[in-house]
Amino acid sequence: MTALFSLPIRKRDSQPVTLCRHLQGVLGLLLIGLTPITTVAAPATGEFIANKRCELFQSKNKQTNPDDWQSNIGERYPVAELLGNSANPDWLRVRTNAITSPLRWIKGDCGQYHASVAAETYQPSSSGKPVQTTTASDINAINSESLKEHGTSEKRQGNLCQIEDNYDSHVLALSWQSTFCELYGSRKAECRALRQTTDAPQWQHFSLHGLWPNRQQCGTRYGFCSSVKQQPSDFCDYPEVPLNASVQKNLEEVMPSARYGTCLERHEWWKHGTCRDQDPNDYFLLATQLTQEVNASVWVKEFIHQRIGKKVTQKELNQSFDTSFGQGAHTKVTLDCAKGLLNEIRINLPQEIKLSDSIPSLLAKAPKAKKTNCPDPLLIDMPN
Repeated sequence: MTALFSLPIRKRDSQPVTLCRHLQGVLGLLLIGLTPITTVAAPATGEFIANKRCELFQSKNKQTNPDDWQSNIGERYPVAELLGNSANPDWLRVRTNAITSPLRWIKGDCGQYHASVAAETYQPSSSGKPVQTTTASDINAINSESLKEHGTSEKRQGNLCQIEDNYDSHVLALSWQSTFCELYGSRKAECRALRQTTDAPQWQHFSLHGLWPNRQQCGTRYGFCSSVKQQPSDFCDYPEVPLNASVQKNLEEVMPSARYGTCLERHEWWKHGTCRDQDPNDYFLLATQLTQEVNASVWVKEFIHQRIGKKVTQKELNQSFDTSFGQGAHTKVTLDCAKGLLNEIRINLPQEIKLSDSIPSLLAKAPKAKKTNCPDPLLIDMPN
């Protein structure tokens, strides 16, 4: 700053310029360069799939995290807002089952954002209005009001979305284990087993993710209809689920997590199963039977099995599905992909399901599925 105070004085016939005005001009330029550019979160829909453990912040700026919530690998979170480019967001505000501030911020590099979601579609509770402001106080006021609106909506919808037998349809979510392990769960015991036994039959068919009673007004927030009201940081922290030996054996055949002890079945029961059944044996008996019927189909045993490690077009896949399950059946199924790989199929099913019902009969009564996020063609990943 010494040079600022030794500026030469202009000639007598020039317009007098005071040192004060010089300072004002220089400082003005400095202040323009130092003025922070504040960004406002944009309303968003879709889902965020976590691929690592990350903190879920109540406030990303203050780094507050009541109850020390963290994301679970492979867990899907409905998105309410995002910061940054939608193709590669810096932060996302997602819906969790936390009692304290269920809307939490997560870093964009903790997983993948899918703007187009299939079966379990998040419906925003309130629409954001366009904001035109340049002052920090205006921005803070808008954000504060947004929080109030979200809080009111959560409180209003909370009880409705946690009442058993209050569903209007189902979704049978079946994962392709090779993709899950490659992208999300490489450290899980079942994924270590897959790498060691790549030729085993259990990796040649779909794995049960869950049977989800669905309520249109709630989306993925419909759940936790019993004594457990929130998701713990680890699935094995849920209370144990007592199952008969026969049901447990069947479950382990279609759910690798249950076989290798990483406790996905506990999450599926306490979040989803309690909303439709009093007895977990009834819930998992139905879920495993539906999964086994899909895996026993020509579509899986021939079409899918012969194309593991290869690319297929959606037209080919849909036509083969219809051959096994009825004309137009593919319109009741959403394909979910990640990085061009088939990650999951989500089969829409009706509200009422009996053990005697077949998949084709159920698909005929099911609501139509949402649009896929998969590329065309897509790749059916092979165990590695």
